[in-house]
Amino acid sequence: MKNNIRGFTLIEIMIVLAIIALLVSMAIVEGVQFRKQANESNAQVNLNTIATGFEVYAARHSGVYAQGTESNLEFLVADGCLFQDLVNIGQIGNFQYTVGSIGPGGYDMRAMAVNPALSDHNYQIVTGGQLRRTDTPSPSDTDFKIFK
Repeated sequence: MKNNIRGFTLIEIMIVLAIIALLVSMAIVEGVQFRKQANESNAQVNLNTIATGFEVYAARHSGVYAQGTESNLEFLVADGCLFQDLVNIGQIGNFQYTVGSIGPGGYDMRAMAVNPALSDHNYQIVTGGQLRRTDTPSPSDTDFKIFK
């Protein structure tokens, strides 16, 4: 009797599995990159929103950005210039929002990366809406440089 059963060899199955594993690993790497970009875009938008709140406040108060030295953004929320205090909320996405300085003459707000695996930079926005970033996401990296 002749046996005419045809099938895949072990080598063929292993090659197909290797190709599938390669494609899945490439998709995971791309997914992490997309998540990093999304986190960083969110931080930039949030800082620009904060800057807009400061500029609206200054327009309402004869060019003064704050009545005194402030440690959070509650005064902007109370004045209706900002919807929420991002400093008191805590972590948003992969970033913690902190105050560099807030005073009558201007502001310095920062978005510091919480997990370096999920972002490539820390961000800062200063008086006039000038956005800056660091070269690394390290919490100790505060060497902000203009990038836009």
